[in-house]
Amino acid sequence: MEQLDYAELCSALCEATDEETLKELCLKFCELVGFEFYIFGIISSASSLSSPTISTISNYPDEWFKNYFEEGMQRHDPVVRYCMQNTSAIRWRQLMDLEHYVDAIGEKIMIRASESGLCDGLSIPIKAPSGEIAIFSLASNREEGLNQRINACLPFAQSFGTQVFECYSALMLKLAQNKQTHLTAREKESLFWACEGKTTWEISKILDVSERTVIFHLSSATSKLGAVNRQHAVAKAILSGLIKPTL
Repeated sequence: MEQLDYAELCSALCEATDEETLKELCLKFCELVGFEFYIFGIISSASSLSSPTISTISNYPDEWFKNYFEEGMQRHDPVVRYCMQNTSAIRWRQLMDLEHYVDAIGEKIMIRASESGLCDGLSIPIKAPSGEIAIFSLASNREEGLNQRINACLPFAQSFGTQVFECYSALMLKLAQNKQTHLTAREKESLFWACEGKTTWEISKILDVSERTVIFHLSSATSKLGAVNRQHAVAKAILSGLIKPTL
């Protein structure tokens, strides 16, 4: 890939205003680096740790993509397991030699992927300050020259994946703004100090309000967040980025 082509692609990414444009640019990137398939996914645990939200854009084969999520393959996928715990790019063939990430089910998943046209590929983990984990993968249906293609595209793929993440996150943020839970300043303050292990009485002294007022704010925040109790509300507020550390 020429630096000029890459610069133009990144410039177009920054101007993308919808998901379809992002898909087109990811396809263009695939063409430039000699890969047939891509997938970009974000794993967000803001709503649940046991059932995180997974958002994707992809041109993977339709049947494979459909079966993958219907059968819950992401729970055993060696690529997902690796990317959840690491920050460096990994080639799938090399990943298969890392027993820590590959169990019997995971091995079958990779075989099925190959049979579906995803012979080998490259995956790049992307970690966000908000706690989200993204994965950008490129895959090929042909073995010829794959080593050279992977080596040539790696520096660009890491940077491109990060930029796709930034653009996709910005688009999703715009869509979510109308749906986002709105907490008042007092509700956030009350949750913040509850997170620090303070009792309602202690929080009332810190905020210089009555204990009844603190209980009201915590109850209101718990209801807004759809939490079952105060501890659950604190956890959801942290995962959603509604309360953050102060420096």
